[in-house]
Formats: sequence, structure tokens, C-alpha cells
Amino acid sequence: MDIIGIGTPIMDLVVNVDSMPQKDGATHANEMFYQGGNKVPTAMVAAARLGWKAGLMGRVGRDRIGRFILEDLEYNHVDISRVLLDEEGRYSSCCLSLSEKETGTRVFIGRSSTVRPITPDLLDYDYLATAKCIHLSEGDEGSAAAAAFGKEKGIPVSFDGDHYNKKIEALIPQIDVFIGSEFFQRDLFGSLSMEESCREIVKMGPHTAIFTLGKRGCVGYTQKEGFFALPCFDNVTVVDTTGAGDVFHGAYIVAMLEGQSAREACRFASAVSAIKCTRIGGRTGIPTRPILDRFLETGEIDGTELDERLAYYRTKF
Repeated sequence: MDIIGIGTPIMDLVVNVDSMPQKDGATHANEMFYQGGNKVPTAMVAAARLGWKAGLMGRVGRDRIGRFILEDLEYNHVDISRVLLDEEGRYSSCCLSLSEKETGTRVFIGRSSTVRPITPDLLDYDYLATAKCIHLSEGDEGSAAAAAFGKEKGIPVSFDGDHYNKKIEALIPQIDVFIGSEFFQRDLFGSLSMEESCREIVKMGPHTAIFTLGKRGCVGYTQKEGFFALPCFDNVTVVDTTGAGDVFHGAYIVAMLEGQSAREACRFASAVSAIKCTRIGGRTGIPTRPILDRFLETGEIDGTELDERLAYYRTKF
């Protein structure tokens, strides 16, 4: 494997409407289908779509949802040989991903999972040792053990800081590339500026600190490049931002492994996320490398393959 992620995959019920209905109201769904989701699994899908060998370590339930999750990962070319089935009676999570065409915003309504996260004793360290990068998003014991292993073996560790908690903060010294959301920045640093926050993250251990800001682009800092800010690509029609951050992470890792600078990798990842946002669902619009290269060169998106993928998910529903 080139990239190995550790996280719990889920199933999304993807629904898109023109505008959100009022209480006791009703509306027509433009799209409605099932698709795999969650942060690290979708990042691995992005890396695989861009031509890299990506694998996932995690657990799913022995239920219909668990079977769908595994099938969707395989469809998206992610290695699932180290995804474990949890014991009987435990079920995977399902999330309603409801997006609004009018504003390009979305809401999530999730059912908690009883599937347990991977623990240190269940990690396949021989498998993990093959990675050129390890990607994490949680502060649980399994993720902490994987980060420590990566540090010991000299394998870069990247982290998706989508939300803040004390366990994640404690793990930051073990991380090489920390990419957090603006909400993580707010909860950890409060009124500090983005530049000051990036510098503080680097002081904690990572060599790269980046914060994604949605439609305002992203900011980053490395000691070599200093602080930088990049706008997002605004030459696309946004229909659904679900999974845009997850995709950014997978694409950034690919660019990093290809030797791009942090600034270049952010531009690369932003382009991948922008294309993703042109289709409904967190995985439908993830481009292959030819689609991405054409977009970066001309600003045009060849949507043929993306539409074929959308048709596939419609038939699965």
C-alpha cells in the first residue's frame, strides 16, 4: 500500500433537495441513493481515484450496512483486506446526508454505531509498515498506536482535525502533517489568527499545519515556506459540499508523496475537492487524474466518468 488510513467507515443516505422543507412540510428529492462515507475512508477513495494504492484498517458490522460499506470501498478501489468484521449484534453507522441545491449547504443526521474502533492489538503492523503515509482522524488508542508506529518507522503521519477534543490535541506531537478545520482552530485557539494558530500547531510537533476554510480556501504554514493563504477554485458549479474536506486530505497526501510543496499540494487538493463538489455525494464527483489534470490546465471538467458513477449509485438505490 502507498497510503493506509485507520478509521470506521459508514454508509450515507445521500439526499439532495432544491431547498430545505419547513417543519411539517414536504419537498421533492432531486437525488436519493446510498454511498459509503466518513472522513478517513473517503480520503482513501480520493487517493485511489488519483491512482495510488490506498488501504483501510477499521471495523464494520456483520449487517446489511456493513456489507454495503465493504462493497462500496471495493467499487472505489480501496483495499479492504484489513477491514475486520465486528462481533454479531454490532451494527455499522448510517448517516443522512441532506444537501440543499439553493445554498450549496448540507446537514448530517447520523445513527450511532455499535461497531468498535480498531484497538492497538488488532493493528496489522506488517501491513502498516508498507505505507508511505498513514492517515488518521481520531484520538482513540488504535490511532495513537498507529501514529507512534509511524513515528518510530519514519512513516509520515497525516491527520484530519475535523473536530476538537483533548485526545486529538494530545496526539498532535506524533503527527507530521496536521490539516484541521476552521472549527478545530476556533475550539483550540479561540481568537488567535490563522497564521498564529498554524505556527502554534507546528510548535507542537508537526512540520506542516493547514486549516481549511470552506469556500474561503485554506491557509498553511511550514518553516520552509512560511505562512500562505490560497483561495478556493470558484470556477465550478457547487451542488454538494459533502465530503469536500475528506477528499482534500486524500488528495493532499497524494500531492505530498509526489514531492509537491505544501502550497502546491493545497492547490492540488483544492482542485480535487472543487471537482467533487460538482456532483451529489461525498464520493461521486472525485476525479481521476486525467480529469484533474485537464481541469488544472484549462478549467474544464470532463464529467463523463462522474456521471457514469452517479448512474451507478442511482441503480444501487
